Amino acid sequence: MALGGEVGELCLEIAPMFGEDVPPLPAKARASVHHEVGDVTLYLLRLYDVLHVDPTDAFIRSQVLSGGGDGSATPKMRGSLAQAVCQLSGSVGMVLEVFQWQESGSAALPSRVDGRELERRLHGVSGSLWAIAEFLGIDVLAAAEAKLAANELRYPVSLSRGSSRKYTELMGEDE
Repeated sequence: MALGGEVGELCLEIAPMFGEDVPPLPAKARASVHHEVGDVTLYLLRLYDVLHVDPTDAFIRSQVLSGGGDGSATPKMRGSLAQAVCQLSGSVGMVLEVFQWQESGSAALPSRVDGRELERRLHGVSGSLWAIAEFLGIDVLAAAEAKLAANELRYPVSLSRGSSRKYTELMGEDE
């Protein structure tokens, strides 16, 4: 569910870019998009981990197809930013659908979706995320690293370990 929420936030940050006379994004808006790409990447990697699916192939394939995340689009990349956003949203929806009918308390995947299909769906999310990042000139892995660094500052382990409180609630506490 968190992955779906973060994809929604990324879509909202990208939405102002659509239109005929869109000026270049201001630095603050660009930073917000970068931040959301990092969030989506981290939740996606966590989902790969929890489901015991190796993300390596998907991330390498996505990086090669998109041109490596350096902002230089290659002829292999097709479509538009709007199409990539729609693909990301739809791909995440297909992943979330797997868990929609899961029985309460069950750790197993629903029988109608096998592990290979779930892996294919996760890889679809990865490819869409990389395509968006390529259109925007964002390095997906660098965005995730930046988000991890920011989280280390916002959620100090000494204060947050074992707590579900937000960082704003943690900062007032003594260590």
